[in-house]
Amino acid sequence: MGDRERYIEKLDQIFSRVGRRMRQRMSQETLTLGQYSLLKLLSDWGSMTVGEVAEQLDLSLASASAMIDRLVNQSLIDRFRSESDRRVVSVQLSSLGRMQIAELQKQRREFLDHLFSRMTEVDLKTLLELIERVEESSERDE
Repeated sequence: MGDRERYIEKLDQIFSRVGRRMRQRMSQETLTLGQYSLLKLLSDWGSMTVGEVAEQLDLSLASASAMIDRLVNQSLIDRFRSESDRRVVSVQLSSLGRMQIAELQKQRREFLDHLFSRMTEVDLKTLLELIERVEESSERDE
């Protein structure tokens, strides 16, 4: 195995461990990572149709609907029909959902602050630039 392959393997291991630690912190709540993603999406976008949710989270309509059902049952989101077209179903965060996502985002920010606490601003800027390049590479492959 060459140096490049070893570096990639090491990065894979690190990303897995960091992701696992973040999920462990979130698992103290009753949400899956997908449910968190949906709450965050609604926090950022406001009201969305079920189709928009499915598209943004890259889910089938059935999967998006099932996830929405679970969050409605937990009173974290509200579902409503369009007055102009009753076939269109939209969702938005409930007041409980807004409180939940605010708390989770606070915990996530604290985790990231701790994760990067030993890095200088120059280190963080360099890391950000490198990760943005990784993101650009992943977007080109879509």
